[in-house]
Amino acid sequence: MPTRPCLIVVFLLSFIANAQSNPAEVPARYDLARMALLDGEIDYAEQQFLKILKIDPKHAPTHLILARLYRRQNRDAHAYRHLKTYLELSPDAPDKTAIRTLLNTLVGNLMASGKGWVVVDPSRPWRPLVLPRPGALGFVSIRGGTFLMGGTFENEKPIREVAVADFELMHCEVTNAEYFAFTRATGHPSPEHWREDWFWMSEFDTHPVVAITHHDADAYCRYLNARLPTEAEWEYACRAGRTQAKYPWGDDPPDEQRANYGRIFKTPYPTRPVKSHPPNAYGLYDMAGNVWEWCADWYDPNYYQNAPSDNPKGPDKGLDYQHTRRGGQWQSSPHSLRCARRYGGEPSAQDNGSLAYFGFRCAR
Repeated sequence: MPTRPCLIVVFLLSFIANAQSNPAEVPARYDLARMALLDGEIDYAEQQFLKILKIDPKHAPTHLILARLYRRQNRDAHAYRHLKTYLELSPDAPDKTAIRTLLNTLVGNLMASGKGWVVVDPSRPWRPLVLPRPGALGFVSIRGGTFLMGGTFENEKPIREVAVADFELMHCEVTNAEYFAFTRATGHPSPEHWREDWFWMSEFDTHPVVAITHHDADAYCRYLNARLPTEAEWEYACRAGRTQAKYPWGDDPPDEQRANYGRIFKTPYPTRPVKSHPPNAYGLYDMAGNVWEWCADWYDPNYYQNAPSDNPKGPDKGLDYQHTRRGGQWQSSPHSLRCARRYGGEPSAQDNGSLAYFGFRCAR
């Protein structure tokens, strides 16, 4: 049996173990990963290749070798992502014709898998042919698929391909009237501001309920045998088939006809009735502005760096015990209305000394 000089192996292992994300160390790590792959140490090789991409996300040979590895393992979604990246990084590669043929094969496999996969293609994003109609409880059925999740802010990086399964999402934020019915039926405490003399249910019944803690939102969803959406589901629904569009309606900047935002302390109750603005292509209202919407996930600003690509559920715990909130609110600036924008919020919803920003919608 041929052997490799032990000293060289020990040197490489020691060198890689002490690597500090220096691009100059990529060749040694790449050689080690390839040797591990030849020796049948598949899991270890994969770990090393993934570490290379953390150091240099544009290392084309690593994307190619990972694509081939995942293809052999029938992990077609991962193979597709790396193969597509390789082709983008190496447009003049001598094997580009074979790569394109394999990409088409992977696309066919994904779409025929019965799992609702939609391969992201900026020129042909998936859109429903008919605007989905909500059911009796206001849920819209959304077909799962893959999309490009993330944005340009540090806590939104890296932009990556993520898959979500089929799910349902409420077509609008939960209203005061709906939440009032819940409190009457269950005895759950009502928001404190409902006791103020300026709050009249007859006037604000169709406004989204605010001053909602994460616990309140979770309790309401469980009351409907539902749950809060994950961050991935929320962003997928917000984009509505538009690949990397900035806002739920596209790339055009926000205005008062599209969203409720930028209203600094105007009127004592600056939200607007739900469905005051046009829905996105999935039939969902107010995915930008009006109120922040709680998601199920704990909030970690660095979560995307190591998050799984299939139905991510968020980290095991959050920064300062925060949960994620999405979508911006009536006081937000335009950049907070972007589909990718994510913030943390204390579960009590009392960060920044205000409760008036927080609402929610349910998923199932």
